[in-house]
Amino acid sequence: MTKDIPISTGGILKTMLGAEVILLLENCPLPVFILDAAGLIVFANGTAREFFDLDDVSSGRAIAEFFPEWPLNPAPHSRYETTDRSGRSRSCDVRVTSWQAGDASLSAIWIETAEREAPAGLALREANLRLRYVIEMLPQAVCVFDSKDRYVLWNRKYAELYAEIAEHLRPGIAFEDILRISLASGSIREVVGDQDAWLRQRMTKFRQPVAQEEHQLQDGRWLRYDDRRTPDGGAIGIRIDITELKQREEWLRQLFEANPMPMLLCDGNSLAILEANHAAMDFYGFGRSDLLSKKAHDMHAPGESEVFAARLSGLTGDCEARTVWRQQMADGRERHVMIYVRLLHERSEHRLLLTIADVSERVLAEAEATRLAHHDVLTGLPNRIQFYKSLDESLQSGKPGRTVVYCLDLDGFKPVNDTFGHAAGDELLKLVGERLKAEAGGNMVARLGGDEFAILMKTEGALDTGLADRCIAAFKDAFVIKGLPISIGVSIGIAAAGAADHDRDGLVHAADRALYRAKAAGRNTWRIDSEEDTPSRIKRA
Repeated sequence: MTKDIPISTGGILKTMLGAEVILLLENCPLPVFILDAAGLIVFANGTAREFFDLDDVSSGRAIAEFFPEWPLNPAPHSRYETTDRSGRSRSCDVRVTSWQAGDASLSAIWIETAEREAPAGLALREANLRLRYVIEMLPQAVCVFDSKDRYVLWNRKYAELYAEIAEHLRPGIAFEDILRISLASGSIREVVGDQDAWLRQRMTKFRQPVAQEEHQLQDGRWLRYDDRRTPDGGAIGIRIDITELKQREEWLRQLFEANPMPMLLCDGNSLAILEANHAAMDFYGFGRSDLLSKKAHDMHAPGESEVFAARLSGLTGDCEARTVWRQQMADGRERHVMIYVRLLHERSEHRLLLTIADVSERVLAEAEATRLAHHDVLTGLPNRIQFYKSLDESLQSGKPGRTVVYCLDLDGFKPVNDTFGHAAGDELLKLVGERLKAEAGGNMVARLGGDEFAILMKTEGALDTGLADRCIAAFKDAFVIKGLPISIGVSIGIAAAGAADHDRDGLVHAADRALYRAKAAGRNTWRIDSEEDTPSRIKRA
């Protein structure tokens, strides 16, 4: 515990002796007085103040008040009667040491009571001395209080931190009195609004078994108060400068708020959203209060919410985004996202920091690329690749029934290109695709290339040739291209394979053979690749 000399000559004395000597004398277990040449007390350590029942030492108080026989014999261990402030007399051994400090003559009186302390008392005094040294070595500001909330000890850091009350600190002064002195000084370090309310709140928290809170100082620094009650009813207070920590927290908060990526801070157990940055609110379209009332998985599309929640609950470390999730916005729109998760530990609790990447455009682009890779650019129908893929799936599905392939070739298409140009031909192919889809009844219609089309269907009963008849009938009406009527026909070859037949190419070739037979029979008709076919079964549009 470090204390300024409580009289006007204290600064001079410190200059003469040095702060280290003053600290040593203050922590000396024997009562010690420092006197000037006139026998006036200029310093009394804590033990002397306690021994003589002094609250303080006033300037000009004479040592003769305590030792009527002053001046004393400088011989070692001279015995004298001393009187404390209450008038009680005691016999004690006294050693007097004098020396010259610059132009001043100083004397020190070392006092040892005639009644020797019991071993327990000596041990207590030694423990107290060690405690004083310990709190001086601590890097934080420390203060110790008794069960009546009065100061017992404090270190130099504490006195330096609260310079406005340092001169008032003394053992036995109440903590609340020091707070009032600090408020009255006008130089209180903390930022205080209503002084009475602040004082009541401060004392209420101080009297709790454990009180931890943060206070901002007038100069912008931040302190963390950590007050804890001891088993005997006293208290130990530690003041920790957390300015750098608060600065880092502020920088992180600014990075969080200013980040253009949507970010959510969630509780690691309940998955409740604790914080959301502006980008997240803009992204989801929810207000702050609405978003903070949700959980991390609430925005996920049905069927994915439970899966995502289970993954978050099972995390043991950071999670890089691998999965594309579907999330719903406040307006009902759906977006595709990838979510990066960082696991944060805060004391005994853990948090999850979610960073959301909107990949909707990428997903749509990939879907479009996939569609284009499997669809004809001109007509939008499945292309040859998609047709053969679907044919393989139908043949290998193991489902009962037969897979039927219709190969269609337009009759009279080449003259259209030669007469009206390729643009007209392209427009005609689009219209053909639309008419075939209208007649296919949900079965796949594909463009294999040029003016070749195909239809894929599955049937469990007898082969129905009605689809072929409807397709041929769809070409009765002319196609209108740029106001001009254009008439064409279509020839169709049909082939079917059972569930045990996995010969894809053989089935297509069979349909092709039937197509050639249809064209040879006069076109605008259909044929089935079967030995049972007879001319009487040929149907024309």
